[in-house]
Amino acid sequence: MDFTDLPLFDSTSSEDKLMRQWRECRRANPWLLPKLAEMALEAKRCGFGRWSADALFHVLRWETRYSTGEEGLHLKVNNNYTALAARDLMREYPELDGFFATRERKPRGVAGQVH
Repeated sequence: MDFTDLPLFDSTSSEDKLMRQWRECRRANPWLLPKLAEMALEAKRCGFGRWSADALFHVLRWETRYSTGEEGLHLKVNNNYTALAARDLMREYPELDGFFATRERKPRGVAGQVH
């Protein structure tokens, strides 16, 4: 019996689940990447040669919590998106090229796999 033609086993999909979720997050929050870029560019102007996309997410959550003025209202962005955000930031904002360290994304089924 050959199951390779079933969608579950389709290894030709160009976009994995995490990437689809990140794209949906960006569609739902069009302000997110520009805000992250603004923060990263500010860090760069302050002398940072490199910085962490994870740190950007945490700072943004902190700032958003207090800028909303509503107790209990917090920005919810999955930490799994930080690497994807870093890649998008460096691609879409050339002045940030090389600002974030990235690793190779590994295919599903390999140690350190992409989900």
